[in-house]
Amino acid sequence: MFKPKIKAIITDVDGTLTINREDYRLEMEAIKAIRKAEEQRTPVILISGNALPIVVSISRYIGTTGPVVGENGCLIFYKGKILSVATFSARDTVKAVLEKFGNYIEPSWQNVYRVFDFAFKVKKNFRNKVDLIVSDIQKFLEIKGFNNVFVTFSGYALHLTPTSGGKDKGLLKALELIGLRKDEVICIGDGLNDIDLFRICQYSATVSNADEELKKLATYVASKPSGKGFAEIVEYILNSSGI
Repeated sequence: MFKPKIKAIITDVDGTLTINREDYRLEMEAIKAIRKAEEQRTPVILISGNALPIVVSISRYIGTTGPVVGENGCLIFYKGKILSVATFSARDTVKAVLEKFGNYIEPSWQNVYRVFDFAFKVKKNFRNKVDLIVSDIQKFLEIKGFNNVFVTFSGYALHLTPTSGGKDKGLLKALELIGLRKDEVICIGDGLNDIDLFRICQYSATVSNADEELKKLATYVASKPSGKGFAEIVEYILNSSGI
């Protein structure tokens, strides 16, 4: 049950605000829900694996006012300034990973805009083997001595993220910037790369088509998928004293 008033909404983007988990188009109901929350002085914080310029653009055009967190928590944009959360980059692992796994993955076009976290698309013929690819890359990095980088899959892309980053660390810094505690916000997501968020947020919610492992950690699971589910969650937060 959500007992205190929720003072900010933290949300993932891809798969959570979009039409579904395979689409990049934003769900109109989700945009309307964000604007309603903002109108009621409940700021929305976007936190995404996308490159920071992408997330800042989304924030500007849909109207969020909270800090914008990109690169899986490694970078924050707030009040016109870019703040680094991560203290070192996963860049040195990119070449080695591509040389070993280039038959299965290819670099994201966003990598030219990235500083700490680097993304890769899993090639079409191997999308049914994502879990195995993630596991094999993580083992490869450990063998090569890259123990300060972890591998995740967002549902859209595979990410190499430095251990000094992560959505949890990005969120904690964002909350520090706006002066809120972990028990005054709710985290909303859909993928396994949102698990770190849910582990530190006292209140959390998923859309109905979220990964099952994430649902198990959630305080509330929406009855609708992706962007429509996000809108359902926001509506409930704004119109009731608890879930």
